[in-house]
Amino acid sequence: MIEKLLKHPWVVIIVIAAITLFFALQLPKAQLDNNNLRFVPSTDPARIISAKIDDTFGSSLFVLVGLERKYGTVFDRDFLFRIREFEDRVKTLNIVGDVNSIMSTEYIWGSGGSVIVEDLVSETFSGSPEEIAALRQRLLSWNMYDRSLLSDDFRATQIYVPLEIPSEDAGKPEVVGRYTEIRKIAEEMFSGMASVYVTGLPAFSGAINDAMFADLRLLVPLVILVVIFIVFLPMRRISFVLLSLLSVLIAVIWSIGAMPLFGIKLTILSTVLPVILIAVGNSYSLHVVIHYIEGSGRDLGSMTYREHRDFVQGMIGVITVPVFLAALTTLVSFLAFCVTMVLPIREFGFFATFGVAASYVIAMTLTPSILILRGPKPLRGKRKEGQSLAAYKIADYLTRIVRHKYRVLAVTLAVFLVSLYGATKVVIDNIMVEYFRRDSDIVRSDEFIRTRFGGSKVISVVAEADSPELLLHPDTLSALDRLGAYLASDVPEVGKVMGFTDLIKRINQVFNAGEDPSGLKPAPETTDAADAGDFGFGGDGFGFEESGAGGDDFG
Repeated sequence: MIEKLLKHPWVVIIVIAAITLFFALQLPKAQLDNNNLRFVPSTDPARIISAKIDDTFGSSLFVLVGLERKYGTVFDRDFLFRIREFEDRVKTLNIVGDVNSIMSTEYIWGSGGSVIVEDLVSETFSGSPEEIAALRQRLLSWNMYDRSLLSDDFRATQIYVPLEIPSEDAGKPEVVGRYTEIRKIAEEMFSGMASVYVTGLPAFSGAINDAMFADLRLLVPLVILVVIFIVFLPMRRISFVLLSLLSVLIAVIWSIGAMPLFGIKLTILSTVLPVILIAVGNSYSLHVVIHYIEGSGRDLGSMTYREHRDFVQGMIGVITVPVFLAALTTLVSFLAFCVTMVLPIREFGFFATFGVAASYVIAMTLTPSILILRGPKPLRGKRKEGQSLAAYKIADYLTRIVRHKYRVLAVTLAVFLVSLYGATKVVIDNIMVEYFRRDSDIVRSDEFIRTRFGGSKVISVVAEADSPELLLHPDTLSALDRLGAYLASDVPEVGKVMGFTDLIKRINQVFNAGEDPSGLKPAPETTDAADAGDFGFGGDGFGFEESGAGGDDFG
């Protein structure tokens, strides 16, 4: 089959060039999407619950803007007005929801037996010392603001910028672009006033995208140079080295260009595909070129065009099976990725397999076609001496290794056993912040939000009852509150817990001015084993009398 194609080398070259041009035109359409949620199968319970929470309560996707004042507190007139200006500007951006900060959040207080919910800072706020003192007092009167909007030392504040999109869209280019715009506005508006730290899931996606582009710009040329250097040593002919690279570079264009056609976005895995294909797929065309050089047997310059073409066709017929088997083993290895439930890995497997197959086909058709059209030109230089010297050195080195076969086997066995032991110590995690150097902006911003505020990651715990009455029963509320208290005090990774019970406790507090600032009376102790793990079911910790059968009377 291949021998017949090689009778028309121009046709082979034109067809491959046309296909390459088609895939090259698709490259600008390739998009990046590094949302970690894509690594979770769509049927996984966590993915389903996340989508349900988004549908019920709205998106929990935030861009977190931390502001730190080095030489003063946040209670500064100009700084507070700048926060309000920042909010007004950011709210005009599409997909941005209601921004929450110390200048826009709500406050609950009581007056004359009534519960009043109003803006923490009114629209008529003028920034007078009396108003700022009142603002400070209000912030200190409710621990809901502590480590969410205000740091413990009053030198830092946090602005929540919600994005009204599903969590699954966090890595889309338009979302990453919106994060970049928010960050740019913050750095511009607070320049000279405060240090700006921006984090959140879109921030990580944007940072990963930037890192991937930077790595591709470095790694692809680097691996090409390394391959050229290694292949040049035995060949000593740069034209043949470049010819051996041509097929795999075309295969890279095909595999990446095919992704937009199927609506597949690049991820942190698939962006390494060009480097892997260049390193692995280059060997197929290299086989063709080396067999062409070594198999000529006599000076190519003495061949006629027909003799030269027959020689190339015969050479391809000899190496087709061994090169095919070499490609098949690599192809099967990548096919193994295609059966995983993790979507980005499966996508990587499909297009890596396609790239390897393309490398093989192009190497066995395009490379010999170019050699045929090159014609029976004599090989320049002293091929025999140069080639033999390199081949002799390699063969001599391998011969020395074989002479000590038992030592080689012993070392191999020792390395295998050490590796086997090391495999048992592998820790599997997916902490995105550890993808970056500690001195990078995204790491410093994430660390700032984690240490000065409640944290940069949100875990939603949803309680669902058969009826509103059961959900609002004092026993249920007490259980939820005890759960929150346990998470805040006994789980080191939890920085801040907020929930519906905090609002109930605040209402109880403003109704009863003499209550403890936490707004919650201590729940009665219990020694009943049946009640030990119920977070207070049966207690009246919210200050309500036990109601009748319905249990839904908060009055």
